Amino acid sequence: MGRYPGFGVILSRLMNHRRMGAASLSAASGLQETDLQQLLSGEPPLHSHLVGLSSAFGLHVADFYVIADIPVPEALAPQDPKAESGAVSLIEITMALPSDQRVRVRRLVEEAPQEPRELSDTVRSYDQQEAGSGALLVNLCCNRNLHSLPATAKTLALLTEGRVYLASSTISAIGRGRAPLTSKLIAGFATILGISTGDLAAIAGLESVESPLPEHSLAAELAGLLWNCRRLTVAQVKSVCDEAKLMLLSVPGDSADESGTR
Repeated sequence: MGRYPGFGVILSRLMNHRRMGAASLSAASGLQETDLQQLLSGEPPLHSHLVGLSSAFGLHVADFYVIADIPVPEALAPQDPKAESGAVSLIEITMALPSDQRVRVRRLVEEAPQEPRELSDTVRSYDQQEAGSGALLVNLCCNRNLHSLPATAKTLALLTEGRVYLASSTISAIGRGRAPLTSKLIAGFATILGISTGDLAAIAGLESVESPLPEHSLAAELAGLLWNCRRLTVAQVKSVCDEAKLMLLSVPGDSADESGTR
């Protein structure tokens, strides 16, 4: 699949996909056109550049760090890697709730206080310089606190309704640049990342593709919930999970919300 092409190349791909010239991107990002030209020529981006670009493209600043192959600053990184399994469980529970209770779950996550960050073990990441786009995609999942291969596989299966069901070994092969990226895989990863298929295809260096997957009615909402969970500790995620389980028990067995989820 090739090695990492450099941030300037990926930025150029995004600009071409969005049909944005330097002038329009400058206006949207607040960056000078000269700065953009330097980035496109291979100059490493500064934090201020990534903030401006994230605003222009509607992507998370932390994701732009991953795209630029720069370590995500501690202040922008997931709070607690141990919260991973709880977050995936919360996604699974929330899928079965009606819309008003999903709103309650989202508020519980958003209103949880920010706990002091504790030192944690080093988490898995893949070498983008060697493995290129495959490593980048899996590292974007890690940026959502999906550090283990089984957690990534389960989340892919959940949010694509089983249409992208991968073995952990396959995800590992993608991260190591040993498995080809297809339109279906790009669409699957886009679903859990909350990034459009077209943008992710551009980032990965594939021709812009229309998603070959029917969109899960709750995919965008649940991808947002997964992102918000990254600021919580394992204890906080467990507390929200416990609340969500109580909500689930109160849902009548024959009820269904507007998505058809029981």
